[in-house]
Amino acid sequence: MANDDWKPRLDAAIAAAGLSHRGASLKARLGAGYVHSILVEGKDPTVGKLMALCEAINASLPFILYGVDVTAEDAAILRKMKESPRKRDAVLELLDIEARGNGSQLP
Repeated sequence: MANDDWKPRLDAAIAAAGLSHRGASLKARLGAGYVHSILVEGKDPTVGKLMALCEAINASLPFILYGVDVTAEDAAILRKMKESPRKRDAVLELLDIEARGNGSQLP
Protein backbone atom coordinates (compact mmCIF):
# COMPACT_ATOMS: atom_id res chain seq x y z
CA MET A 1 0.00 0.00 0.00
CA ALA A 2 1.21 3.46 -0.85
CA ASN A 3 0.96 4.95 2.63
CA ASP A 4 1.19 3.44 6.08
CA ASP A 5 -1.44 5.57 7.85
CA TRP A 6 -3.48 2.44 8.53
CA LYS A 7 -0.77 0.63 10.49
CA PRO A 8 -1.17 2.48 13.82
CA ARG A 9 -4.95 1.97 13.64
CA LEU A 10 -4.48 -1.75 13.09
CA ASP A 11 -1.93 -1.97 15.89
CA ALA A 12 -4.28 -0.12 18.27
CA ALA A 13 -7.25 -2.31 17.28
CA ILE A 14 -5.21 -5.44 17.97
CA ALA A 15 -4.23 -4.09 21.39
CA ALA A 16 -7.86 -3.11 22.09
CA ALA A 17 -8.86 -6.69 21.31
CA GLY A 18 -6.43 -7.80 24.02
CA LEU A 19 -4.19 -9.63 21.58
CA SER A 20 -0.54 -9.64 20.66
CA HIS A 21 0.53 -9.49 17.03
CA ARG A 22 1.08 -13.25 17.16
CA GLY A 23 -2.27 -13.84 18.86
CA ALA A 24 -4.13 -11.76 16.27
CA SER A 25 -2.37 -13.59 13.43
CA LEU A 26 -3.30 -16.97 14.87
CA LYS A 27 -6.89 -15.96 15.63
CA ALA A 28 -7.26 -14.89 11.98
CA ARG A 29 -5.66 -18.21 10.88
CA LEU A 30 -2.95 -16.37 8.98
CA GLY A 31 0.21 -17.86 10.41
CA ALA A 32 1.97 -16.77 13.59
CA GLY A 33 4.12 -14.04 12.02
CA TYR A 34 1.62 -12.45 9.62
CA VAL A 35 0.87 -9.29 11.61
CA HIS A 36 4.56 -8.80 12.36
CA SER A 37 5.33 -9.10 8.66
CA ILE A 38 2.89 -6.33 7.70
CA LEU A 39 3.38 -3.98 10.64
CA VAL A 40 7.10 -4.35 11.26
CA GLU A 41 8.65 -5.76 8.10
CA GLY A 42 6.55 -3.60 5.78
CA LYS A 43 4.99 -6.32 3.66
CA ASP A 44 1.74 -5.39 1.95
CA PRO A 45 -1.29 -7.34 3.15
CA THR A 46 -3.71 -8.89 0.71
CA VAL A 47 -7.29 -7.66 0.91
CA GLY A 48 -8.58 -11.09 1.92
CA LYS A 49 -6.05 -11.49 4.70
CA LEU A 50 -6.60 -7.98 6.01
CA MET A 51 -10.35 -8.64 6.02
CA ALA A 52 -9.79 -11.88 7.96
CA LEU A 53 -7.60 -10.04 10.44
CA CYS A 54 -10.20 -7.29 10.92
CA GLU A 55 -12.88 -9.89 11.47
CA ALA A 56 -10.73 -11.72 14.02
CA ILE A 57 -10.16 -8.55 16.06
CA ASN A 58 -13.69 -7.21 15.49
CA ALA A 59 -12.48 -4.10 13.66
CA SER A 60 -13.97 -2.32 10.68
CA LEU A 61 -11.87 -2.58 7.50
CA PRO A 62 -12.82 0.98 6.38
CA PHE A 63 -11.78 2.30 9.79
CA ILE A 64 -8.45 0.49 9.69
CA LEU A 65 -7.69 1.64 6.15
CA TYR A 66 -9.11 5.18 6.19
CA GLY A 67 -9.85 6.11 9.78
CA VAL A 68 -13.57 6.40 9.01
CA ASP A 69 -16.16 3.88 10.05
CA VAL A 70 -19.04 3.00 7.75
CA THR A 71 -22.34 2.12 9.38
CA ALA A 72 -24.83 -0.25 7.78
CA GLU A 73 -26.93 2.79 6.85
CA ASP A 74 -23.91 4.49 5.24
CA ALA A 75 -23.18 1.35 3.24
CA ALA A 76 -26.80 1.14 2.04
CA ILE A 77 -26.71 4.76 0.85
CA LEU A 78 -23.40 4.21 -0.93
CA ARG A 79 -24.75 1.06 -2.64
CA LYS A 80 -27.83 2.89 -3.87
CA MET A 81 -25.76 5.81 -5.11
CA LYS A 82 -23.45 3.43 -6.95
CA GLU A 83 -26.37 1.56 -8.53
CA SER A 84 -28.05 4.68 -9.90
CA PRO A 85 -26.42 7.87 -11.19
CA ARG A 86 -29.87 9.51 -10.91
CA LYS A 87 -30.07 8.68 -7.19
CA ARG A 88 -26.47 9.81 -6.66
CA ASP A 89 -27.21 13.14 -8.34
CA ALA A 90 -30.36 13.59 -6.25
CA VAL A 91 -28.45 12.97 -3.00
CA LEU A 92 -25.69 15.37 -4.03
CA GLU A 93 -28.30 18.01 -4.93
CA LEU A 94 -29.95 17.64 -1.52
CA LEU A 95 -26.60 17.98 0.22
CA ASP A 96 -25.79 21.04 -1.86
CA ILE A 97 -29.14 22.65 -0.99
CA GLU A 98 -28.50 21.98 2.70
CA ALA A 99 -24.97 23.41 2.49
CA ARG A 100 -26.25 26.59 0.80
CA GLY A 101 -28.83 26.98 3.54
CA ASN A 102 -25.97 26.93 6.05
CA GLY A 103 -23.99 29.54 4.14
CA SER A 104 -21.59 27.07 2.53
CA GLN A 105 -21.51 25.15 -0.71
CA LEU A 106 -20.23 21.69 -1.52
CA PRO A 107 -17.42 21.44 -4.06
